[in-house]
Amino acid sequence: MTATSTSSATAGSGAMSGAEFARSWSLFVRAWADAHAISHRRSADLVARALANGLEPAPAGDVGPVKAEVERSCAIAVLRGHGGFDDERYLESHPSVAERGMDPVRHFHEHGWKQLVNPCHEFDTWWYWVEYLDPTVEDVDPYLHYVLAGRFAGHLPTPARRETRPATSYPTGTDIRRVCLFAAYDVDGVVDDYVVAYLTELSRHCDVYYLADSHVDKAELAKLDGITTGAWAIRHGMYDFGSFSLLARDLVGWSRIEEYDELVLANDSAYLLKPLDEMFERMDRRACDWWGLQATKRPFREERGFSRPVPLEQAKRHMVGEPEMLPLDHLHLSSYLMVFRKPVVLDPGFRRRLDTVVRQQRKIAVILKYEVGLSRYLMSAGFDFETFVDDLYPFHPLYTEDYFALLRNGFPLLKRNLITENPRKACDVRDWKRRVTDVVPDAPVEMLERNLLRVAADDTLQRSFSVRVAADGTPTVPPMLDAAELRAEDRRTPTFDHWWAFPVCAFDHTFAGNERAVFEEVKDDPSIKKIVLTRSRRVEVAGENVVVVPLFSPEGQYYALRAGQVFVKHAAGINLPFGLSPNRRNFINLWHGIPLKRFGFAGLDLQGRVRRALGREHGACRAVIASSRLDALAMQAALHPLTLDHMWVTGLPRNDFIVREEEQLPADLRAALERLRVEVAGRSLVLFLPTFKQDQFDAYYEFDQAEIAWLKDWCVRHNAVIGVREHMADTARTYSEMLAPLDPIDLSSRRYPDLEVLYRAADALVTDYSSCIVDFLLTGRQVISFAYDYERYAQEERGLFYHLDDVLPGPVCRDFAQLSTALDSVFDEQTPEQRAEYEWRRRLFFDHLDDRAASRVVDNVKRLYVGPDEARG
Repeated sequence: MTATSTSSATAGSGAMSGAEFARSWSLFVRAWADAHAISHRRSADLVARALANGLEPAPAGDVGPVKAEVERSCAIAVLRGHGGFDDERYLESHPSVAERGMDPVRHFHEHGWKQLVNPCHEFDTWWYWVEYLDPTVEDVDPYLHYVLAGRFAGHLPTPARRETRPATSYPTGTDIRRVCLFAAYDVDGVVDDYVVAYLTELSRHCDVYYLADSHVDKAELAKLDGITTGAWAIRHGMYDFGSFSLLARDLVGWSRIEEYDELVLANDSAYLLKPLDEMFERMDRRACDWWGLQATKRPFREERGFSRPVPLEQAKRHMVGEPEMLPLDHLHLSSYLMVFRKPVVLDPGFRRRLDTVVRQQRKIAVILKYEVGLSRYLMSAGFDFETFVDDLYPFHPLYTEDYFALLRNGFPLLKRNLITENPRKACDVRDWKRRVTDVVPDAPVEMLERNLLRVAADDTLQRSFSVRVAADGTPTVPPMLDAAELRAEDRRTPTFDHWWAFPVCAFDHTFAGNERAVFEEVKDDPSIKKIVLTRSRRVEVAGENVVVVPLFSPEGQYYALRAGQVFVKHAAGINLPFGLSPNRRNFINLWHGIPLKRFGFAGLDLQGRVRRALGREHGACRAVIASSRLDALAMQAALHPLTLDHMWVTGLPRNDFIVREEEQLPADLRAALERLRVEVAGRSLVLFLPTFKQDQFDAYYEFDQAEIAWLKDWCVRHNAVIGVREHMADTARTYSEMLAPLDPIDLSSRRYPDLEVLYRAADALVTDYSSCIVDFLLTGRQVISFAYDYERYAQEERGLFYHLDDVLPGPVCRDFAQLSTALDSVFDEQTPEQRAEYEWRRRLFFDHLDDRAASRVVDNVKRLYVGPDEARG
């Protein structure tokens, strides 16, 4: 049996597809606009006829687009004319719309239906969308379709509540065959030990098929040999339900799945604490068509007076099918582990909902469409369900102190989010390992903690651990100061010159580069209090008088207020976004590179407001670090209103890590360097470090198949490997995806925070206009600029600071043919003339070639508050 592509409900007489409706609607909007231009009465009559008779089908031919504001006005007129929209309930469910005084019908038509909000209790947006339209695209407002077309074709506005079907039960002793589709994701592309343990246990009860929504190499997938029946890694970006969909539809197939008695959907968001025998044995004895571990209904919570759980049977009688404006408010089963028996697996509506999963812009849409939506469908279709937890607890029991009560009653899993995020801020998890092992002594908490520390956002984890629950059950969270309180506190709080704050990078949250090099220079100086202000990345550094705290925490605010010296990488307001006064502290801009492209005030396309904002940001800095006198001139042009007196030509501190003897590097950099050498495995490493492209003018180069094939052959001929590091702002990993056939080394900041490690290990560098090309000159090795869009950048309105052909010692390639020629000679030894040329051009960018840049910065900072002799001491 196979799933049908459309619901049987769509086959009604006169049904109009989404595409047909869009054409007819465009024609109607144009006619309405023409009528409205004559008189309001004429356009109102047109709406009244459409509401009475339905939308006329569009004739063949090109319809053409209509203006968005005209379409919106027409839609509002139609929906208002229909009279079914519930303004009061809509505004109650969207208080922000009410606060802004926005028309609720307009909000629904522009935004609400895409967020799956219902216009009234008598219409279910997502259910109708899946039943009668194409759930993979956002092209038609489902409620507008119903008002003008669907109701005339007999479409239902809400699911017809069917009587509960006879539930599936198994005779005692039945050998139940299960298949499990397991969805995974790991930020580092690792098959973690806890996942291996979980899958090993699941494989005792099911044939397991695994799909990771991440890049996982063959060695990692090999960990699952003998455990899973099939294992894949495909970066699809559709979260867990995307993996379920690909597995069911393409990789395993429904024909294979229907050979089993039960289908298990599970994911890696939960930690396994104990064997699953008790869970399966208990649920096997229950008559139902599908089951999960626990049910959730958001309005059923303590804030609304529901403090005690109710039996599931009572919840099913009163809450299944209960109308709601917000889809998240429906009773549903959580999807981290769900089991479906044969009647559900064979149901076309169930399959359609898995087969039509597509990528969503926001994770909440995945939850609403596929987790809540699936429960909503199965309940309305009469498939009876059960849960391992006998009661419905106030929302959400896995994220409150109720979890530990469930654990004592045999609950086998621990949701990682409870520890990492504590999303309801209602559970004391600082001592979670002891609390778990008090109930499950054999729980592998040390293994689980290793995963937590690797993947959790560290600042979020620290906030989670800060929650305290009083004896009466009241949770408390240490409060942070708001903007007004911070400003007031800044006026009365003393700052200390010897307190030096180091906020981490605001984009990739690493503690690396210039700021790390300055820290290393003073880490053992007891006279300086070093304050590292972290974000999501865990930072572990050694030294004397060192404090490491999350930036966004009460402690982070405490230290930031008192720091007399603050070292920033981009701008004061970016790295330390508290609005603290530059008159009460020194912001030292260490910057993040030597610019080749115009930026800041050197850009020629700034608007007045932007220029004023940049001026305030730049003017907050006491000093800016420069690599050379030439660099200082470029920086002064970009960072108005700063003058050359603000430019400290000390050299870039991070370059100390490039030229310094290896044994003198920090231990973590030495370890990373050795790890990279193992990955390179004796091959020549060529770095590919492109800069960020943020608009259509800055389009990324698209390597075609022939060029990829040439690069692959080049790697073989030269025993080379390409290492790719995307710009920190390019979250799409554009080139990593494009160059995947080359099996490149992932040099992302997640794996290698310190660029200087990459420079030391590399044999050559390819980039476009990234400032890394200048830093790499310190190695003396070959650089290639793949400037495929150079001519456009060289135009007057977008000009570069430097003409690359004049300043770079390596080739500047305008197309792939030139790049391939340059690559074929990139490892050739330089002639004496080429070496002299290289050295001369390197001197343009570096006044200092030693490893004392950080020391010079430290001396300059100390001179701001002590005499020159003390600074040198």
